[in-house]
Amino acid sequence: MVRSRAGQAWRQSMRWAAVVALGLSTALVGAGPASAAEADITGGTLTWGFKQSFRTYVSGGNGNPPIAASNGATINADGTFTFPSTGGTHDSATGAASAEYGGTVVFSYPSHMFTITLANPTIAISGGTAALKADVDLVTTAAEPVSVRQATIATLASGGNPGGTGTVSGSNLAATLTAAGASAFNGFYAVGDALDPVSFTFTSGGGSGPARPAVAVTPSGGLDPSGATITVEGSGFDPAANGGAGVYVAFGPRVDEHWTNAGVLQVTKWVSATNEPTEARDRLNADGTFRTTLPISAVYTDRTGRRVDCTAVQCYVITFAARGSADRSQDTFTPVTFAGTGTGAGDAEQRITATVKGGPLTLGVAGSAVALPAVTNGQVASGALHDATVADLRGTDAGWSLVGQVSDFTSSTGGVVAADNLGWVPSAVAVDDPLAGDPGTVVPGAVAAPGAGLGAARALCTSAAGASGGTFTCGAQLNLGVPVSAAAGDYAATLTLTLS
Repeated sequence: MVRSRAGQAWRQSMRWAAVVALGLSTALVGAGPASAAEADITGGTLTWGFKQSFRTYVSGGNGNPPIAASNGATINADGTFTFPSTGGTHDSATGAASAEYGGTVVFSYPSHMFTITLANPTIAISGGTAALKADVDLVTTAAEPVSVRQATIATLASGGNPGGTGTVSGSNLAATLTAAGASAFNGFYAVGDALDPVSFTFTSGGGSGPARPAVAVTPSGGLDPSGATITVEGSGFDPAANGGAGVYVAFGPRVDEHWTNAGVLQVTKWVSATNEPTEARDRLNADGTFRTTLPISAVYTDRTGRRVDCTAVQCYVITFAARGSADRSQDTFTPVTFAGTGTGAGDAEQRITATVKGGPLTLGVAGSAVALPAVTNGQVASGALHDATVADLRGTDAGWSLVGQVSDFTSSTGGVVAADNLGWVPSAVAVDDPLAGDPGTVVPGAVAAPGAGLGAARALCTSAAGASGGTFTCGAQLNLGVPVSAAAGDYAATLTLTLS
């Protein structure tokens, strides 16, 4: 008999954690003339690899995916990460700086019972010293969770304070883990450990730094509602921001989180320093200027199927950092109007609002016991695992994994059949959404043969981040190989399913 117990956490004496530290092995470089004023940081990037050995270890695990970047952070070809500038301040007289960067990196290893999230790193420079701050969250089924916000997790050998205005950079800079960082991660790394180097830039106002982005549209008013081509000229943009990804130049209404809700826009053109001009692309000059055109009309159907009427709602030429970046320093909104705006007699619109609160991630199992048929020694007893139902109602598409592990089979007379003798053939399907939402995707785990089976945790089914919302049914054919040496008797084991 096999009994299934849903939701029980493993009790191994193991605690997983990781820490990132940024450090400086060369001096910081400041470009531009000196100034006594504190200025806002208007752009820049931070590139850092966390710790190469840790990335290699996590990449070999069963996370889905093992390493993911979001909210503007990107994964580079060599496995390091780039975070875009989100602001901060720099005092050109003293060199003191708080350079803030956005983005999130998640390390996931379900079979080793941990997920580590690192977000929003900050380079802090003051009084001849430098440090790295960050938000770090550790979620584990083996111990209590850890959560810190903008904690100083590494010291940086800065080589002094970078003065002047314009662009400040640090290249291939080394770091040392602090006591606070080691404590936050329960000693997974020791105080003083060296971690991967970091390179960063930030640009402050004045001096040789770029001006604030500005856009001029010609013509910007009285356009023919049936269609017109407008000329868009930009200045003050940063060609190096966000790893040189450039900006999108678009037309449509202004909506919340416009950088991720591009489906409402009528037309979008990508402008970057490396582009050759086409209908969909144009070039961003080295001095931060560009000139391009957009074909627009007053009424169109957006990519969600919604009718947009720019004579009834205000529409804009909108610029924003490319590739979903969290950097808002490249945002501009220039209004455009059409002839007859506000005088139409046909349509009326009402704005409908609703609040979606989100729900839980839950696991249900159709039964608590599976009776396999009696077999003789050397044969395989097969049966069906009761279906497990996973419902991801969180609305975050954060991904999930359902894994199983079985204990040894024992009999009342002292017989033992090793846990690895139980194998399975997983299956998984998504349940149709009656409200016509986009269905999530689910992948069955790998087949495990008797003899190399469930003595270790194995995935029954998984759903990757970005497509995990919905309801899913996961099952398996169970195959118990009975050794020729097993003593006769009735055997039982406990199979534990864990959702994370």
